[in-house]
Amino acid sequence: MNTHNTPQVADELEQLVLREIALRARSNMPTCVLDLRCGEGRHSVNMAELGARVLAADAPEWSKPVKNQASAAGVGERIQFAPIKSLPEDLPQGPFDLAFCHHGVSCLPYTAARQSLHAVLKSLRIGGKLFISAYGLHSALGENYADASAPIEQRFCKLAPALAKSYNIPEAVCLYSERNLVILLFEIGGSVLRSFTTTHGTVKAVAVKV
Repeated sequence: MNTHNTPQVADELEQLVLREIALRARSNMPTCVLDLRCGEGRHSVNMAELGARVLAADAPEWSKPVKNQASAAGVGERIQFAPIKSLPEDLPQGPFDLAFCHHGVSCLPYTAARQSLHAVLKSLRIGGKLFISAYGLHSALGENYADASAPIEQRFCKLAPALAKSYNIPEAVCLYSERNLVILLFEIGGSVLRSFTTTHGTVKAVAVKV
């Protein structure tokens, strides 16, 4: 599944994490970020350009695109790539100050996502923040989604064929409501600072490790 085709303008969640990094930089606080399911590395580059040291983690085939992006932006020394084949087993241990996960939670069944995010939260320092987004149940992706009425624990199936082709998401996904995402973060022990649903129906949240 391609979860990495994102607009070049920073979305709301990325703006929040970039603002956090900039604030920490102004206070001379070093920042180590885990970019989980980093794709080609655009988010990692944007964070590194503000001074963060970034561990970009994804399937091994994304290693070269990430390194190329980092080199082209002149931040190759600030970005390392960590190959992951399965979660949470291959998850980097940290400690991290921040973690950023763009849509990756939707790539997994709910139980697996909960286990993985619990491991992510454990990898954060106390006070560290997790910035996360998920494909929305009430977005365009939810049209004719077969598991729309299923409990979140059982919700994992392919999109309607036309949508799967249009969005280049051929594999099964778990779609979330905002409430689903907030409950997930509470279940893993995070303290939710804010959550919101975008105009396109994507659900996003920020949680802190306490």
